[in-house]
Amino acid sequence: MQASLSKVMSLPQVATPEETPIEYVDTTLQVVGQATSARSSKPDRVLAGIASVTGNLSKFVPTISTSVRYDDIREEDNRLAPGLNPSETDYSTVLAVVNPTFIYKTGRRKWTATARYDLERAQYFLDDDFTATDHLLSVDWNRRLNRGQQLRVAMLYQNTHDRRTTEDTIVDFDSALDQNLEDYHRTRVSLTYQNGTDRNRTRYEAYLFRDNSTTDYQNLQARSYDLDQTGVGGLYAWQVRRQIALVAEGRYIQSDFPMNIRDNTHLRAMIGADMFIGRRIRTSFRVGYAEKTFDTSIAGNRFGEPVWNGTFEWDLRRNTSVRMETGRKIYELATVDQPNDASKFNIHNWISAAWVEQWTEKLSTNTSYTYRDTSYEGRDGNEGAHQFVVSARYYIRHNLRCAIDMAYTKIGDDLGEDVSRRTFTFRIDYNL
Repeated sequence: MQASLSKVMSLPQVATPEETPIEYVDTTLQVVGQATSARSSKPDRVLAGIASVTGNLSKFVPTISTSVRYDDIREEDNRLAPGLNPSETDYSTVLAVVNPTFIYKTGRRKWTATARYDLERAQYFLDDDFTATDHLLSVDWNRRLNRGQQLRVAMLYQNTHDRRTTEDTIVDFDSALDQNLEDYHRTRVSLTYQNGTDRNRTRYEAYLFRDNSTTDYQNLQARSYDLDQTGVGGLYAWQVRRQIALVAEGRYIQSDFPMNIRDNTHLRAMIGADMFIGRRIRTSFRVGYAEKTFDTSIAGNRFGEPVWNGTFEWDLRRNTSVRMETGRKIYELATVDQPNDASKFNIHNWISAAWVEQWTEKLSTNTSYTYRDTSYEGRDGNEGAHQFVVSARYYIRHNLRCAIDMAYTKIGDDLGEDVSRRTFTFRIDYNL
């Protein structure tokens, strides 16, 4: 499977204010992209309240997480001559992770600041040499101006690595199949200005950012993944009625690579609405058009596609909620075998559904299913992926939580390559 099992890296989509910024987490259970919880548990909401800093309050929040994960992957290749049996390869490993996190929040009447540092130490049981230490450092500063205006400055540095599954093989559905661990570095700076809040008749915001990603080259061809991005964007919301807001948004991104043949610009414009239906139903949708223009390309230099995203959240009962999501987006695709092919980007279509149940004040579950269809511009090939995830969270105490995650993922393409993956993770989080 060329997109999943060759040296492929989905170049980062910029984390704009309407999207989730890069997080320092293991994406094992997010291979396809699982539906998120429609509503957090009570302890989660209590901890989230710490982020609202008033007066002269300062808060230091150290947390330590430990997890053990079993990972089993099976590959099947049916691209053989008639009469020959398909080739099968199995990978499995056990991985232990220790992840201390340190968060410091402070503020005054008109400003707040948050600093966070994550360290993750991963130990692969197959070999003592298969260990890695990752780092994340972020700083977020918010300043309230006059008449509902707000200014935000965010900075991030991340150092992470490829995940290894056997003693001589790396397997990560969005990263690599290779004998060498690649080490990735990312820095990001962004500035956001906002005027108005959800309570105002109109609200608009504008942002700009600078994003840089580099690789420590165990494999020299990985240099094609290095990327500099500069972007601007904005959003305008109009509160038509109390429960309905019309939204228009757009963004422009300039991407530069070491190999200039892949330099390009990305333009996206979308319109939509955010709505509340009664007191229990929330929905949001955006439709629009996205276009990539390459500076140089053998296969043409401009590609455009319609894009969309939508969510539907319904609180069925006080402790039961469902969430559905669908979307379509385009982004670049770079491969080691053909790193200079600037025409290659892929088109993602996905749909997901999640059921969240708060069984007791301490116990909650999240069951989700996601289907993703991926087509590749510039070469033949289409890929379908299914993922089913069951997660359970239990608070032993208000600051001590254990979690169990089980996931099954099936990916197949029209070339005859299939991959199935089973993971089981047990995790303990302790808030000091």
